[in-house]
Parts: sequence; structure tokens; C-alpha cells
Amino acid sequence: MKPIHTIDDVIATLEDIITQSKTNNNPLGYFATLYKKVTIKVKEGIENNFFDDGPRMERLDVIFAKRYLDAYFEYMDHKKVTASWEKAFEF
Repeated sequence: MKPIHTIDDVIATLEDIITQSKTNNNPLGYFATLYKKVTIKVKEGIENNFFDDGPRMERLDVIFAKRYLDAYFEYMDHKKVTASWEKAFEF
């Protein structure tokens, strides 16, 4: 996984997951697709000054997304993830 520092990094990584999921017919891509749509809306809100503190909102988005992305890539690498993530990723 590439380093994730910005909301654009989050979107690019989600796009990679979606592309791989389509190629491999992996249903885990459905959540990544939804997550990407929400992240794009957050980015638009930041750009349109919808939030009181856009930079803080971007940091929150990145931190929150990294929790999902770290768990996703650990799961895909057959590493141990928490029970809640394991349950979410099972299909």
C-alpha cells in the first residue's frame, strides 16, 4: 500500500481496491465503492467550505480511512485482523 497522507491518496487507494475487486470478482469492492463515494463528497465539502475547518476534516477523513485500509490490506495479506474487521471482510 502506498503512503496515505491526503484525501486524494485515500480516493486513489480505494480506486485501486475497486479495480482489483472487479478483476478478481471480489465482493469486498462493494464497500470500497461506497466508501469512495462518501470520501468524494467529503472532499467536495472541504473544497466548498462546507466544514468549519477543512484541513481538520481532511485529517479526520485520512485517519479514519487508514483504519479501514490498513485492515483491508492486512486481511488480503492473510495477516491477523481484529474480530470486527474479520467479520466485516468475510463473505
